[in-house]
Amino acid sequence: MREAGPDQATAGVATICDLAGGGLADAQLALGQILLDGVLLPRDARAALGWFLAAARQGSAMGCNMVGRCCELGWGMAAAPAEALRWYRRAACAGLDWGMYNYATGLTLGWDGPPDHVRALAWFRRAAARGHCKSFNIIGGFYEDGWAVTRDLVQARAWYARAAEGGDFRGHFNLARFLLAEGEMIRARRHFENAWQTATPAFRTRMEQFLVESGIEMRFRPAPNG
Repeated sequence: MREAGPDQATAGVATICDLAGGGLADAQLALGQILLDGVLLPRDARAALGWFLAAARQGSAMGCNMVGRCCELGWGMAAAPAEALRWYRRAACAGLDWGMYNYATGLTLGWDGPPDHVRALAWFRRAAARGHCKSFNIIGGFYEDGWAVTRDLVQARAWYARAAEGGDFRGHFNLARFLLAEGEMIRARRHFENAWQTATPAFRTRMEQFLVESGIEMRFRPAPNG
């Protein structure tokens, strides 16, 4: 399939701008993302936030979630975690799995009061019921650490396995830790390598530290290949 040329891309953005200005929520979300990424238009996080707000005010769950992201990370405004939590709650209550995950994360971290692991776990479970892989991994962490549940390493391992199966790099890493403890060296290496492929640079650093501290860094450290 031939890629769109510059003229086609420009026309496509112009169409999105027209539709967004006409009140189409999906176009408002798309334009907000374009402005946030600085792709095809100059990066303008403040304008992006404005379009996400426009979509949210029309009842868009993803619009609410993106406003929450802007509040959380300070995109186009000063960071405001408590305000982010309120927007994530709106997205979560509208049925968006990412909204549920982000709202649960805010509850776990205590963005607007003391951490609430019980409510957070309930929302992570709701997201997981919709197939949200990152929530699988977090639920595994709740079981491993005994947050809001009785500590259960069997359950933790099972949730990490589900996250890994869904392609979550943290799930791969956490499952690999369990496999390593079980003496499953070959399988552990495979999951460490899978984690490395899609992990963020910060998480790769964490992986390297774990392997070095475990005394097996040379055996398990995957070669960085982009």
